[in-house]
Amino acid sequence: MTNLESFIKKEINLNDKEVFPIDFEKKRYWVKKARVTNSSKMHKLFYFLFNIDILLPVSYKTSEESILFETNKIRKLQNVGVLVPNIIYQDKYNFVLEDCGETIYSYLRKSDITEDKFYYFINKILEQLAIIHNANYFHGGTQSRNFTYKDKRVYVIDFEESFDADIDIKTLQFRDLLLFILSLTKIKANFEIDYKLIINKYISLTQNNSFRDKLKRFINQISFFIMISKINFIYNKMGTDLKSFFSLIEILKTLDIIDINKNRNRDVI
Repeated sequence: MTNLESFIKKEINLNDKEVFPIDFEKKRYWVKKARVTNSSKMHKLFYFLFNIDILLPVSYKTSEESILFETNKIRKLQNVGVLVPNIIYQDKYNFVLEDCGETIYSYLRKSDITEDKFYYFINKILEQLAIIHNANYFHGGTQSRNFTYKDKRVYVIDFEESFDADIDIKTLQFRDLLLFILSLTKIKANFEIDYKLIINKYISLTQNNSFRDKLKRFINQISFFIMISKINFIYNKMGTDLKSFFSLIEILKTLDIIDINKNRNRDVI
């Protein structure tokens, strides 16, 4: 057993948190403990009633199954060229990753972020997401907090979510991009985010042209909820996340006019 392994085991026994950093010989690592993955009964009920892709419930996995699933997926994605942190230790109930920087969200949420810097990060995220999707995989939790930045490279983390084997991969990839875009609504930038640009960039990287049709069907599917969300009484009762979701859908309604060839270019810095 190496000194690092001994140190890791000691720190795991001393810390009750599910995810936490440790420092050893001037290097940082992240410990992730096994935890059950499952969706709440309410979540499952809403999906049963409304059958909306973004509400897909995750599959139940025991804590041990969750560890095996995530570590195996990290290795598979690493083999197809996705930038993921190296696994440096694993046992039945824990695994440890090399540090791969700060979350992208910590950069995007800064009030003084420039528009060019914003799209620099967005482009790098989409490049990694495209590698995942082009290899016929999905992420499962594509919020901006699950991408990190270190040494001018964007890494992808947090792959514990899985879904019923009968779910089509294109549906899961559609959910990936929609979740990522939705996570951007929480960012208080001093400029208007160009969601058309983001979706065009994704389609150009993946040739996933079915995204447009899926988006149209999705908007039609929730049109009733969009309508009732505009009623003052209901709107005032909604939480911030739900308001952001419906605001985003209103913006995405215009995406049927997307034309990749006319997409304005925004180079990374």
